[in-house]
Amino acid sequence: MKTLQDVMSPVVRTVKDTEVVGPVRDLMLDNQVHGVPVVDGSGALVGIVTSSDLVEEWQPQQSVATVMSGPVHTASPFTSVVDGARRMLDQRIHHLVIVQADELVGMVSSFDLLQVLAGEAEAAASLAAPGRPTARSGDVVVIRGHAIDQAERRGVIIDVRGSDGGPPFVVQWLDDTSDEPHEVLFFPGSDADIEHAEASGRR
Repeated sequence: MKTLQDVMSPVVRTVKDTEVVGPVRDLMLDNQVHGVPVVDGSGALVGIVTSSDLVEEWQPQQSVATVMSGPVHTASPFTSVVDGARRMLDQRIHHLVIVQADELVGMVSSFDLLQVLAGEAEAAASLAAPGRPTARSGDVVVIRGHAIDQAERRGVIIDVRGSDGGPPFVVQWLDDTSDEPHEVLFFPGSDADIEHAEASGRR
């Protein structure tokens, strides 16, 4: 099981509680972050400014101390991803500040945890699915008619992302006029077949 140390952003920008909203808003926009920890003059963590705090049109010269949220929810870098996600749900928050030995060492957002948990769920579903399709690049996936509104749909497998040759597959659909391959996470069990390149003589 992964820990928050595995998914946290290790470079955390902080602002002082004596600063004003304008530069903090610019900092968040320029760096595409949605949360910035706030420290006092001694470097102690006293709050956090999030994009939710800045939804209201605060004046640029408004004090950070008046708009920040608190108390700050912190966690150890060795906290499991599941426990971190549960804590965010329980507290209805989107950020955990990661602290070790009273030192701020990282930050984790709900999006960071969602990416990890979604990936683990997909991997578990792929491994657990009986008779799951396996393939290699160059094979063709065929989806039969009663799953889609046409006789069948065919696509060339560009890349295999799952372990041991399983899904997700990156597929270039032959009926797609664009050149953009698509990542396909699941196939209907009884509706999809894999035509292996060796069997059809394409290799």
